[in-house]
Amino acid sequence: MGSRYPNPNISGPPSGGSGYAMPAAAQPGAPQMMMMNPQQVTGLQHQPQPMQAGYGAMGMGVPPQQQQIPPQQPQQPYQPYHPQAYGAPQPLLQPQMMQPGMGGATVSAPYGVPAAAGGMTGQLPIDQFARMSVAPQQPMGGAMPNAGPYAPQPQPGLGPTPPGLATYPPQMQMQQQQPAGAVPAQVSAASTDDPRFLPRPLMDSASIEARLCEGESTSTISPSSSSLMGGAGAGGFVGDQGTNARHITVACSPERFVPCSPLHLRTSCHAFPNSSQLARKYALPLGCVLQPLANGPGDSHAIPVVNFGPAGIVRCRRCRSYINYMCAFTDGGRRWRCSLCQFLNDIPNEYFCPLDASGRRRDADERPELSRGTVEFVAPAEYMVRPPMRPVYVFVLDATAGALSSGAFATVVSAIKASLDHLPNESARTQVGVICYDSAVHFYTLKPDGGEPGCVIVPDIADIFLPTPEDVLVNLSECRESLEMLLDRLPQIHSPSGASHPAAAMPYSRGKGGGVSFGGANAFGAAIKGASMLLEHNGGKLVCLLTSRPSAGPGSVKDREDNSVLGTDRERPMLQAADPHYKQLGVDLARFQISADLFLCPPAPGGYIDVATIAPLAKHSGGDLQLFSAYQHARDMPFLFEAICRNLSRETGFEAVMRIRASRGVRCTGFQGRFFLRSTDLMALPAVDEDKAFGVRFAFDETSLTQSTFVLQNALLYTTSRGERRIRVNTVAYPVVSSLSDLLCYIDSAATANLMMRTTVEGVRDRGLKEAESATLESLVSSLAAYRQLCLSQYGGSSFAAGTQLLLPDSMRLLPLYVQGIFKARSVSRDSAGAFALRLDDKAFLIHETEVLGTAVTTNMCYPLVLPLIPLPEESLTSPSDDGEGLVFPPSAPASIGSLKTESVVLVDAGTRLFVWIGAAAAQLFVSQADSDAAQQGDVLALASSLMNGAAQRASPPSDFDRVRDIVCAVRSARGGYGPPLTVVIQGGPGQAMVESLMTEDRSAQRWGYREFLSDVQKKVSAKAAKA
Repeated sequence: MGSRYPNPNISGPPSGGSGYAMPAAAQPGAPQMMMMNPQQVTGLQHQPQPMQAGYGAMGMGVPPQQQQIPPQQPQQPYQPYHPQAYGAPQPLLQPQMMQPGMGGATVSAPYGVPAAAGGMTGQLPIDQFARMSVAPQQPMGGAMPNAGPYAPQPQPGLGPTPPGLATYPPQMQMQQQQPAGAVPAQVSAASTDDPRFLPRPLMDSASIEARLCEGESTSTISPSSSSLMGGAGAGGFVGDQGTNARHITVACSPERFVPCSPLHLRTSCHAFPNSSQLARKYALPLGCVLQPLANGPGDSHAIPVVNFGPAGIVRCRRCRSYINYMCAFTDGGRRWRCSLCQFLNDIPNEYFCPLDASGRRRDADERPELSRGTVEFVAPAEYMVRPPMRPVYVFVLDATAGALSSGAFATVVSAIKASLDHLPNESARTQVGVICYDSAVHFYTLKPDGGEPGCVIVPDIADIFLPTPEDVLVNLSECRESLEMLLDRLPQIHSPSGASHPAAAMPYSRGKGGGVSFGGANAFGAAIKGASMLLEHNGGKLVCLLTSRPSAGPGSVKDREDNSVLGTDRERPMLQAADPHYKQLGVDLARFQISADLFLCPPAPGGYIDVATIAPLAKHSGGDLQLFSAYQHARDMPFLFEAICRNLSRETGFEAVMRIRASRGVRCTGFQGRFFLRSTDLMALPAVDEDKAFGVRFAFDETSLTQSTFVLQNALLYTTSRGERRIRVNTVAYPVVSSLSDLLCYIDSAATANLMMRTTVEGVRDRGLKEAESATLESLVSSLAAYRQLCLSQYGGSSFAAGTQLLLPDSMRLLPLYVQGIFKARSVSRDSAGAFALRLDDKAFLIHETEVLGTAVTTNMCYPLVLPLIPLPEESLTSPSDDGEGLVFPPSAPASIGSLKTESVVLVDAGTRLFVWIGAAAAQLFVSQADSDAAQQGDVLALASSLMNGAAQRASPPSDFDRVRDIVCAVRSARGGYGPPLTVVIQGGPGQAMVESLMTEDRSAQRWGYREFLSDVQKKVSAKAAKA
């Protein structure tokens, strides 16, 4: 399913580096900055009220009377920038005040002078925060194009211009000696006094589109400081220097280079420390988030396929990395130097091409492997130990009384039948099989040419055996009619009110062990063992339904549910597996290239499965894990049906292995995700798909790095559903830096938050809540304390260095907000767990779910996207066409209860959950526009169904309900076809506590609000910096 909004590849508004202009925290005796009196913002000109001490974005400068304010500039509407590819050159922004909450309208302001300090030429709404876009620092060795009216002016006796002051007028720059060398990144000062000036994500439509697609856009990362601009050896930077200089190229020209999409590979920092000592001072996670098969909407994500033919793929003979755009060619093109280990390799005769005057191959721009960050190679025969496996799907279905009475069994069966046309079967190679289980295991036999299906029942679950495998695992095309006949009959075959025995409907035979028992026992472990025996020679996918705790045969699980331990120190053992049986079973499945996808549907009320014990089966076999807690058919049936269809229809890679290689001196470790680690760095993935993400950490093998560029390469060898063996290779390169200030310029807050969330949530299970939270907070505080020390050493006499402000590098302005969101997540916060009425199974599932989440999901989990839908602003009234063109997202609102107004309808995207909150005053009119009688009566389940599904006929002009439905569908489709479950909440009704607990900025019973959290972080940072 494609995206319904235009150009989802937007990476946010263009940015040449930005800083938030915010007043200092109001503390007794502390120097104060210019503050805006909301009562005086009444006209186009605003006269500031001077206050003590600091002025400008960082609490320093000169009094307003000495500032030179440029003449008023006419307002220009914000034009979102649409790059043709990630990393494409972006225009340099002129300094301006941006109002993301007002759809991107801009007003001019002096460089470095926030709206709160005067200098506005245009009315700034008091209910929205302001973001200062500051032009970047002049690059070393060249003039900055379009530098604006106040280009940096060198001053005698001073060192490099600090990036935070780079665009101040000369008279506003600090008149004190500045030591040469490393300088801090752009400075933002977070205010804990005025909520309007708290750092928040951009709120305009283009930024929302980018956030839905990839999380926080990578284009918002600050430009580098001058020490990063010295060049990249033989290569160059993509984009204008000082605006988007992040991508280095060697083999091809920068103009033709297409970098790796952040959907596929995203590092936590777009620079790399040159030593382990600098990495320790950096304190934040050094790693990356991988989603190698991510399928972004739009044609720009098409991956080129390269076939080297009989000559074979060109790889380094020492480190076995694949040739890429960072490789340099020498000796007239006869040899090439590996970008990772620097080994000099010979060029095969079939691959030879002479070099041009710049030392590049003449055909480099036409060769995808030398001009693109992501490429896919056709694997030759030496990459196969056997012929490529065929797609195989075996459905292992729970047929106990609970599964039948809840409706989960019938839903899964109907979803399987609906998905048969979407199973990959282009070459008629796909095989299928059906196994059901209760207290015995039922193997269903299928016949070609419409033959009557049969059944073999094995009651001896302690010693399971495989009957007639040639009739149980059959070709889909040959036995399609027999399979559909079986699927139609299955609900009646196992129905308690109908025939309780397959003998009543079809031929059957008994296995060894005597009679057949149809009691309430659950033989899930025996059914998985039998299915693995069926697939051990080929491999494939097990799609499993489980609705109750396994209680019979191998893999039986004891009832240890005790929800009273949630949120206490006693919960940790309950979140860990009680028995290693399913972990070992998952490892055994991985050895046979079998994955297990688990759909867990314990019926209401309070069914217990022991997810903590069973989930390792999916984790170590590379499978899916979905929990529909307290399954209710009316509420959960659409999402279970959609999840099954998504699982069976998406592109899947089989019998895969994945390895991540880094530059010499750096190793990859700390792998997170669903896989079996075959060796120290080789991940075995029986199945991999576009919805699975992985986390990786970097560690130093050597004390320091000697190379100037850090190169990271991810290679995934897999078999496509068409039977082709492919190698997908993602390569990124970033500069190696020697100073903390340069490193802080390139922090990717979204990727960093993703890694921190993974570590925190795992720590809740493995180390305990307090220790996990403490480690995450200490990482943030240590990094900001090191940055504060750097600021103090450079500008110790200035007012901004006083201990009343939380100083943030511009690239880290959202990281404290994301850390606050991690601490308020359902898997961590006791308050949120209580609001959602979580049980042990729910929390265990949330911990395992975090293992596969990408940055787009975790960003919204940390800070929910809040979209006020009614009343809609004028620019959002355009209804989309069938292909999604014309949809404009309304500006988002802060994630606070104050955004949930009684007269509004609000969409809240919390990553894995989606809510439509309807205010009491808006409910009657909004509900009356629904297209079903049940929805018009206020049935929230019917409302959710109407909002998720397109209307057969739209009103003309479209109603508010139609427009809200368009936006809901666009948000859900941005997840790649399977959107998060939607819940409709009417103010004052059930679910309101859940929505309110998601508001990251608000205080809860045991958690500070955003402002208090920033204040606490500031105190810890100041104390740590003072001790150092």
